[in-house]
Amino acid sequence: MTAKVTYYTVAGLNKSIRKLPKEAKAHLRDGAEKIAKKVADDARGRARQVGGVAALVEPTIRSGRDTVPVVKMGNSTRLPATGNGWQRNRTGPRQTIGDVIWGAEFGGGARPTTQQFRPWRGRDEGAGYFLWPAVRGDRQFIADAYSDALKDAEAAAFKGEIKP
Repeated sequence: MTAKVTYYTVAGLNKSIRKLPKEAKAHLRDGAEKIAKKVADDARGRARQVGGVAALVEPTIRSGRDTVPVVKMGNSTRLPATGNGWQRNRTGPRQTIGDVIWGAEFGGGARPTTQQFRPWRGRDEGAGYFLWPAVRGDRQFIADAYSDALKDAEAAAFKGEIKP
């Protein structure tokens, strides 16, 4: 019978995941991707509702495939000079959607004249406008689904046999 293992850090969990056989990692990736897709879908919906620069970021929010849920956002598409309900003060052709993702998510306001971002909302439980609220809203789903994915990976690793 194997000993129960409790992980107190993400590093400890990642170390154990690296030791899993290939088939077990595939099960874990499937479960993590399912979680990331749901969170990305929810974040895209919230970004559409927020509007402004967040609406430009919305199509770039996507899931990744890894042993842990991964949500990516941003790309190198050029940022327009103005948009519905916002304008940018910085000029030039080199500003991209990737340059504004964190301002769209957490807000801005360091400069009182800026009209590009909503007010700063970047700390504690109320942080974020679309991605972090989606993560908080899906918290129970994430915990349950990742726990199930870990159990599936364990079952695939041991194939019904308990090994030390």
